[in-house]
Amino acid sequence: MEPPTEGACRPSTRRLYPWEIDLLQEIFAGCLDYQAVRIHECARWPDALDRLSRRLRRMPASGGHNAVTLGNHLFFPVSLPQRPPAPGSPEIALVAWLVHELAHAWQYQRLGWPYLWRAVRVQVQLKARAYDFGGEQGLQEQRQHGCSLQDFNLEQQGDILRTYYLRRCQGKDISAWAQYIDDIHSM
Repeated sequence: MEPPTEGACRPSTRRLYPWEIDLLQEIFAGCLDYQAVRIHECARWPDALDRLSRRLRRMPASGGHNAVTLGNHLFFPVSLPQRPPAPGSPEIALVAWLVHELAHAWQYQRLGWPYLWRAVRVQVQLKARAYDFGGEQGLQEQRQHGCSLQDFNLEQQGDILRTYYLRRCQGKDISAWAQYIDDIHSM
């Protein structure tokens, strides 16, 4: 994704748009306090934090953007879509990114501030592997062993939800993911 041009991205804070809440109901149903969530767009510090963190962990630069969720506050270095993206639009990836970050707000609402320590710890320990849930096959195998969404680390949970949304938008099979979405609804 291309970084925004200078001056095109002005820092702002907002609530979730009604269309975002409608879309997110399929994933989080009534398990997320949507009104408590604040979206901070065009925040520069998440990218700077990512660069510093990667340097300290001796990881290569990502070449992309980084978002950070602190409690109910989601900080993005870019502007998110103001309207629902059209089918096949590259903006779908931005909404999927929002879904991943909202998973962290949902975790915060369930676990309190310890969620943040757990998320940071898994990133430090596993680095890029922290997000790897094994894809469709991994989800199916874990389910066969009786695992639920809670058995995945917090970053994996976010990526399971992000991938579910992307696959649904692409018209791909989501059955392996849907079982984990059902886990959210039953919590």
